[in-house]
Amino acid sequence: MMNKIKLKNRFASIWFPQLPLETILSKEPLLDSLPLVVSFSGGEEIICANGLAKKLNISAGMSTKETLTLNPHVISKTVQHSDLKKKLIKLFSFTYQFTPLIRLDGYDSLMLDITGCEKFTGKDEDFIHQLTTHFSKINILSIIGIAGTQGAAWAIARFQNSSNRKQPRANLRKIINDQSRATRIKIPSNRDAENSQRKLSIFNIGHSVNDPMHRSRTIDNDKTEKALISLPVEALNLESTDVNLLNLFGIYKVGDLINIDPTSINRRFGNHIIKRVRQVLGKETELFNKIVWEEKYSFSTDLLLEEITLQGISGFIKTLIKKLCDKLKKNKKLIRRCNVKFPPNNKLLIEINFSNPTQDKTKIELVMLEKLKSIKSLKNIEAIILEGVHIEEARERQIAINVPGRDYTSKYLDEEEKISLLMARIEARLGKNKVKSFAQHHSHIPEKTFSLDEFKTKRKTGNEWQKSKFIRPILLYSPDLINATLYRDDYLNKFSWRGKKYKTCYVRGPERIASEWWNKDKGTNFRLRDYWEVTTTCGARLWMFEEKNKISENRWFVHGNFC
Repeated sequence: MMNKIKLKNRFASIWFPQLPLETILSKEPLLDSLPLVVSFSGGEEIICANGLAKKLNISAGMSTKETLTLNPHVISKTVQHSDLKKKLIKLFSFTYQFTPLIRLDGYDSLMLDITGCEKFTGKDEDFIHQLTTHFSKINILSIIGIAGTQGAAWAIARFQNSSNRKQPRANLRKIINDQSRATRIKIPSNRDAENSQRKLSIFNIGHSVNDPMHRSRTIDNDKTEKALISLPVEALNLESTDVNLLNLFGIYKVGDLINIDPTSINRRFGNHIIKRVRQVLGKETELFNKIVWEEKYSFSTDLLLEEITLQGISGFIKTLIKKLCDKLKKNKKLIRRCNVKFPPNNKLLIEINFSNPTQDKTKIELVMLEKLKSIKSLKNIEAIILEGVHIEEARERQIAINVPGRDYTSKYLDEEEKISLLMARIEARLGKNKVKSFAQHHSHIPEKTFSLDEFKTKRKTGNEWQKSKFIRPILLYSPDLINATLYRDDYLNKFSWRGKKYKTCYVRGPERIASEWWNKDKGTNFRLRDYWEVTTTCGARLWMFEEKNKISENRWFVHGNFC
């Protein structure tokens, strides 16, 4: 029994039966004067056909190869699932004004949860009229079903007039309970499945808006079962294999399935069929995975200038930036990345990145105009499009106490914002990720104590480099092999490095540095080292080490310079 809350639910299924065909004709309208069929890319079945093709007895569900063999004059086109999804999302943007709860239902329909949206939709008949009028203006055929459950709305939009089909009568209870009959049932052959699919295809053919047999329809919540019992079992949106098996048992209508003991159906076919029936009738809840609507931050203007100049382009861009910032402030958003396009020149593009997201018009203008100056030619452009690519939520900023400054914000945030602006201007001239900064790491191996990473403004601007308890050189080289000529005890007396000869006058050490023995990475060739601080007679203070090797002779390297 449905509770009071479920009795108030209302769903609208908007079916676009000719959407694949309309997607093709939007690009090639002349094909409508020829018999045309559409199938998915890589698929073998026709999903849509125009009127001329239907006159040749071609319908959805038929094989594309057989159709072209029997009718060589038919034009066959393919469509991608992604293209239909993009088309649906464009249609979805219009329905968002009525309800935010919308989901894509397959490749050719939308499902709307309009519960409690009477203020925006009005009466069901008025809502249907608004939708069909809008879609007909953009040459999109739409059939709408409104009911108390998602399954019922889906069913009446597609199968509302299928009750006229005459089905063979049978003693259904006897068929279900007859074990010998059940054991002799065979899996339908490919030919039988194909014939069954052709029978089902009569419900998938697109129809004219003016066809009275296929118009939009609504049903009251308390009349859901009565409206569905005369529809075929295909109206439950089951898999084709389940429909074929149900037909083999003589179950052709939803009413036939309702009148049978559910335990018998569960035993023969599994519990998913009865579960689906209960969802369609509103006795069980069906999940609604809505689309997350992302509002677009895109503004454009046409250029009506006799002579295109940098000053004129700058004025148009400033106007677009103001519109963008006004919308960002209204929605409490920040922008991290934006693009400026100049159609019809698709190669001309300005991309701006901010390390700190912002909604400051002055900051965006400064960086944008800085980048605009680097463009050599602005000829033959007809429009300007400003598009926000990466939009983020605006976070509340901490207000400092007893700190004078602009908007009473802390000095640290002001300093960080200045650095962010400087980085954005540098990237506008040099490109993205051109500025690097050193980062300190905790390791006893000299090569691993630092790295050169992408500069981040969130990193503290103060002196955060921690001093080591060991004496380390100012400059650190990659280990540079030297030519040793004379040893004295455990260190060098004379050596040659980078084409110059040196003589040692003072040596301090050794400091032994071992490898990371706990690291099992065999790719590291770090051996035991003895480091020395070597002062030469010419005044150079070098940081050198002797690499210990049990197999071959030890070698000496220069690793740093204290001067």
